[in-house]
Amino acid sequence: MDWRWSSWEEYVENVSPVCVDGQGTYRLAQRKSRYKVAFAIAESIGTLRNCLRSLNDLGFGEDQWPRNRSILDDTHRIVIDLIYAGEGLLLHNKRLAVIGAAYGFLHQHEILEHWDHYSSGDRIFREVSQLVTDSNQLLGGYDEMVADDDDFIVQNFDIPEPLMSEFRLVRDLFSLGFDDVGVMVAGRGLEGVLRRIAHARKIIVEIKGKPEPACDADFHDLIEVMYRLQWKASGARLITGQTRALLQYLRSIRNAHAHPGTGGGQTAGSPREIATIVAKVANQLWGDVMRSRAKFAQTTVQKNW
Repeated sequence: MDWRWSSWEEYVENVSPVCVDGQGTYRLAQRKSRYKVAFAIAESIGTLRNCLRSLNDLGFGEDQWPRNRSILDDTHRIVIDLIYAGEGLLLHNKRLAVIGAAYGFLHQHEILEHWDHYSSGDRIFREVSQLVTDSNQLLGGYDEMVADDDDFIVQNFDIPEPLMSEFRLVRDLFSLGFDDVGVMVAGRGLEGVLRRIAHARKIIVEIKGKPEPACDADFHDLIEVMYRLQWKASGARLITGQTRALLQYLRSIRNAHAHPGTGGGQTAGSPREIATIVAKVANQLWGDVMRSRAKFAQTTVQKNW
């Protein structure tokens, strides 16, 4: 999922901002480079943690709160900073805003609109304590998202460099919200695995009677060659019809980006789902072929497609 909101209306509908509620601020955030967005997110996270520490020092925690009204002015100032930072985080990261971890914060940040009413009695202390709980959940969701991004598609991956570097790049692109580009690079990574396999196993494609190394063929021909390879012992295809269709889909969307206006067809799933499948296929193919002595029924494929 892209970090960016598609419109001001979508942001307002999902976040109902109390502090970061100006269209000018929204438009500025939309124009920032991804580097500046990442910096803004880090800044918001730092402010959130500092505010929570300050509230803890005043006696606010999860299911616990003070009853000293002399601290309300300081509490109010800290709560404003905390909510501003939380909304700033969600302004710059749509993905975090729509997951369950943000649910509590997106309800409790309205505390500012009711501050005068709540602070007329002791309810304000309980509400601030709930805000602390919900803000900790928001930070926990962020930390979990970051940890998931570290492991995305590269966990338990066992292919050599430089092929592995392509999939690390895929992970990095997704972590920054470049999902569509990440899918294309994932396809490039799988293509690299297929070419390395074709080279290592000396696979040949025969075109009009002329043999050529399959590793040098264009991507379409490479896909068709690898689809037609069968294991000698079992007769099973190296890649299934489903994998072949996925590869052709990846080729088509790459071509659509290279030649705007040609159309990219219907999306086969979310970018994250597609990249995950591509990475699993690449890892499995490498293990099946390069770590096995099993032979193919034939290593020369005649082009008849």
